[in-house]
Amino acid sequence: MILTIRKTGGSAAISEMLGTVDATHLDAETRRILAIQLEDLTDLTIGHEPIDADCFRYEVEVQGPGRSRNLLAVDDEGDPDQPAFKALGALMRTLGLPPP
Repeated sequence: MILTIRKTGGSAAISEMLGTVDATHLDAETRRILAIQLEDLTDLTIGHEPIDADCFRYEVEVQGPGRSRNLLAVDDEGDPDQPAFKALGALMRTLGLPPP
């Protein structure tokens, strides 16, 4: 499984690659934690509706075996305690990336 995280949007309409990680190279315990975090983030982003064209959006692209892909989106609403934003930060730390 390959995970790619991007930051897009904002008033300047940026598109910034934050990192790509091949989870097959992670140890078994980290992969287990990652699976739980992805499940949590999926639950928190189901039915996601964009909030504002000027906000930043974090996109987590999950490419599974074969050609299957899943895209999870988290909008930065300016609240660091927003559950989806906190879940995104935890996921990024697990992947060894600096959190948003």
